[in-house]
Amino acid sequence: MGIYEDAIAAFRSGATSRAEELALELLSEARDTGDLGGQVDGLCMLARVALRRGDLDHASVLAEQARTLARRAGERRLERMPIHLQAAAVRMRGDFSAARLLYEESIEVNVQLGEKRMVVIEHRNLAYVELHDGHADMARQLFARAAQEARALGYDALEPFLLLDSAVVAFEDGDKDRAAQLVAATRAALAEAGQIPDPDDAAEEEELEARLFWMGPS
Repeated sequence: MGIYEDAIAAFRSGATSRAEELALELLSEARDTGDLGGQVDGLCMLARVALRRGDLDHASVLAEQARTLARRAGERRLERMPIHLQAAAVRMRGDFSAARLLYEESIEVNVQLGEKRMVVIEHRNLAYVELHDGHADMARQLFARAAQEARALGYDALEPFLLLDSAVVAFEDGDKDRAAQLVAATRAALAEAGQIPDPDDAAEEEELEARLFWMGPS
């Protein structure tokens, strides 16, 4: 694997400091060689690290820097991840109008590029935006669409997160026992895969667990 792939693997396993070290190494090498794509990847990984540490403003700045470089390179494909991370930062900050626009743009770009798995990811991310912005029915439709698309693609790596989505929907439907069971299933699936959630999914899981705790047993 290359430096970027190693950084992704470290980040997903929870080795955030190691991911940061690799991102800085990648960014330095890319700047030395004038590799704009490598610089975009390095900045995006640093944005992920900032998101996990709760520094949402810094994550936004890094993602915007990455997007500027992607535009300079003239490769629309390089803009995919910066847009996704910009959306995650503003969503976690609670700016749902801005997040909606960015996720919709991300979906459009990924459809154009034939990145079907990323379209699935953004459909479920958009579902959370709609849910928190008070549009529960739209959220349910988007969660269902994402699950259907993921399974049609055989996107097995997304299964733990589809369980989390189902837990959220169960809670919204008033079935807190099922929600709790699905949260436990989410944790088990992630542990089996040897990974932890990305920051936005971690925030959703933590919020749901807190709501289940305060409601108490049925």
